[in-house]
Amino acid sequence: MAAGSGVTILPILKNEIRRVRTALWFRPSAYCLAAVLVALLVVTVDGFLPKDALGWLPDIDRDTVKELLKLMAGSMLTVSTVTLSVLMLVLSLAAGQASPRAVPEIMADPVTQNALGTFLATFVFALTALLLFGFGAVHGPGVTLTFFCALVLVMNSVRYLVQWIHHVADSLKVNRIIQRIYHQAANVLEAYLDSEPQRGGKAAAPRREPGDERATAIRPAVTGYVQMIDGERLHNLACEHDLAVRLCVQEGDFVHPRRRLMEVTGKLSGDETSDALQAVVVVGFERSHEGDPRFGFELLAEVACRALSPGVNDPQSALACIEHLGSLLAIAGERPAADYPLPRSTDGRVEFRRPDFAAMLERSFRPVIRDGAGSAEVICAIAEVLKDLAGEAAPDYLDIIVAEAERAKAFGDGALHLEADKRALAGAVSALKEVATRRKGVNSNAAR
Repeated sequence: MAAGSGVTILPILKNEIRRVRTALWFRPSAYCLAAVLVALLVVTVDGFLPKDALGWLPDIDRDTVKELLKLMAGSMLTVSTVTLSVLMLVLSLAAGQASPRAVPEIMADPVTQNALGTFLATFVFALTALLLFGFGAVHGPGVTLTFFCALVLVMNSVRYLVQWIHHVADSLKVNRIIQRIYHQAANVLEAYLDSEPQRGGKAAAPRREPGDERATAIRPAVTGYVQMIDGERLHNLACEHDLAVRLCVQEGDFVHPRRRLMEVTGKLSGDETSDALQAVVVVGFERSHEGDPRFGFELLAEVACRALSPGVNDPQSALACIEHLGSLLAIAGERPAADYPLPRSTDGRVEFRRPDFAAMLERSFRPVIRDGAGSAEVICAIAEVLKDLAGEAAPDYLDIIVAEAERAKAFGDGALHLEADKRALAGAVSALKEVATRRKGVNSNAAR
């Protein structure tokens, strides 16, 4: 298939579908549409049933139902408005306490979306039913069915209101925000580690060195962050047009029209092919968790640094971030480098930029070491996490872990004032080195 405009938009469409599914407006809109359909179904169902099929239902006065619907419409509109106001306050507090980049996760919270959708759907149902009453479309058993549906929706709204109030109070806790970020990061990391390389295709075109003048540079049309790279689509295009492609960016990188997205070796058949290759890399105004395992590490480190700032001064939250970072690094470190996603497709045609364990470790602790070096409990906690990591991670990473511990010790020695704190840090780093040395010796003997 030629690289036409219909195929070009596929990566953008995939990214938009993924974004819309977690958008704040999607579920409430779907709930409101369902409420309209239910209202239409309820008031017309008796016209399609055998005579007296719903005769067993009690008769409800039309004026009583209309008054109930008016009360529902007014109260649910008020509750929906208050819910949105409280949500904006929660988002503002989360941005101040944790990080502005944690806001999208709270907006995508299913409990909040379901609650807001329930309130708005109840309002829409009441409004639609009132309009149908005004048009004279409701008669017979439809009046009673509308009454019972209204009661069910009201009870469900009250249940969601109580649940949502508790959920909001719980969501304002910094530890809850940290846990939410951690779970999202862990899911993305595990999906990344389990991802399969692109397979098949013809033999690759000759590979060129980076910056080779014979390679064609593909650049983005806009400025922003790489949100998604459709590796499968890129590989298919490379096979289809007999190209060798070297990606110069990965998810989470900042790009602009003067930065290379990729270098292509081979004959490009025209602008359509270049546009299709360019569209494989989706660029947006903010970073996205999906496909970017580094983002979760950076977000937890940012929350820790914010907690250590003089304006917040919350070292316990920083310690919680350090422990969660240690858990993420344990997931990343249990797999040797050979088991990470391959840096190129199995036929060698497409070369990717992949985050490795070293990149994740660097983004985890270096900002926290910089800002927390003067706090003994913080810098020693980092050393303890690294020591535990040295005892569990694959042997490939022992040298990297020891180097990071040495970095933490150097910062701590320069920032700590008490000799006792310096000795405690030195003891933790020394214990880490002993663990690393012992594991290296065991692996050396096993190799022999």
